[in-house]
Amino acid sequence: MKKKKWRLLDLIMLSVFFIGVLSLAYPFVSDTLNDYLDQQVIKNYQKKAKSEHATVLAELQKRMIKKNEQLASNEAMPEADSFSKKKKNDQKSQKSYIESHTVGVLTIPKINVNLPIFDQTTMKLLEKGACLLEGTSYPIGGKSTHAVLSSHRGLSQAKLFTNLPQLKIKDHFYIEINGQYLAYQVDQIKTVEPTETEALQIQEDQDLVTLVTCTPYMINSHRLLVRGHRIVVEPEEIKESLEKVKQAKCTAFLLVSGLIGVLLLLFLVILIKFLKK
Repeated sequence: MKKKKWRLLDLIMLSVFFIGVLSLAYPFVSDTLNDYLDQQVIKNYQKKAKSEHATVLAELQKRMIKKNEQLASNEAMPEADSFSKKKKNDQKSQKSYIESHTVGVLTIPKINVNLPIFDQTTMKLLEKGACLLEGTSYPIGGKSTHAVLSSHRGLSQAKLFTNLPQLKIKDHFYIEINGQYLAYQVDQIKTVEPTETEALQIQEDQDLVTLVTCTPYMINSHRLLVRGHRIVVEPEEIKESLEKVKQAKCTAFLLVSGLIGVLLLLFLVILIKFLKK
């Protein structure tokens, strides 16, 4: 009886140990899983863009250009803030809903970020990718445009813009939209109050994109603005940068998958040996 009691206690301790290990691994596992789901959204967007007839993409581009021209001519002011304002807490998290709002792809090679770009900002979409701030230009390039893309930082289940502060002046990021690749070079990094929007306004004849997230880390009292201006980059250079990000994500997925497999196998082996005693 005493022996059975000790065996039960050992089993409980073993289970607690592995649960603890899995808890420590949760952020890495969750981030990898969410990243994998993001890549599926991106793949479906790219597949759709390639299959769409040229006239359909041209019409979509035309509508976006018209909207951008209206914003520029009206000197529209961007919304105050993507994060502090009570955005609609949309519960529609299903795949079709997310894909229906995907209009492009944001890639930041330096921090291995590859996220879908959404055409609106909701609490749900902010947790899935980069959201276009309402009142700012579509990220299609062109003179007198300024797109503002926001995403969370510090979520336990996804990195998103967590490493955005690592960007420096002259770093590059890329946007894929309507079958085109646009390149931007970081030229300004600043921290502002959530209500300060002057730096997000359209500048005449400029082609700008600003990436926005909360700062300081886990305090979120201010907003980090990383602005880039449009540059000309050889297609091969863009392709090479995108491939490196893709490879980095693939490696991370394989490592995490392998780690989970090893832990589960180890647990089963120990459990089987324990039960045979």
